[in-house]
Amino acid sequence: MATVGVNSNDERRKKTEVARQHIEEIRSRKFSIGQKSLNPLTQDLHNAVTSLSKELYTKDVHFLMELIQNAEDNEYLAGVEPTLELVLTRSDITGLGASATLLVFNNEVGFSKENIDSLCSIGRY
Repeated sequence: MATVGVNSNDERRKKTEVARQHIEEIRSRKFSIGQKSLNPLTQDLHNAVTSLSKELYTKDVHFLMELIQNAEDNEYLAGVEPTLELVLTRSDITGLGASATLLVFNNEVGFSKENIDSLCSIGRY
């Protein structure tokens, strides 16, 4: 039984590293992060997404329902009971000037490359 756990952890570490590298590629290619000059469309894209999100989430609590739905849709290892934890801090851990920070934790297997691409794209699945 212990071998199965080790293989699962090794597989998870490899998957995490592949995802981390893929995210770095997206940050550079799509969002000009780490580049000498910013893509001029970045601000336009930010404005469009902000406007769209305000229209989609008109109720203050809709985003919580979306987080719960996302956890329900996640992939979990066989035999693992899915968990979801929401933690509201009294500090701004992002450094963006917010009065609090919402942290969301669950025990899913992690994002695939396709999941990451979908999150970093608009109107593509």
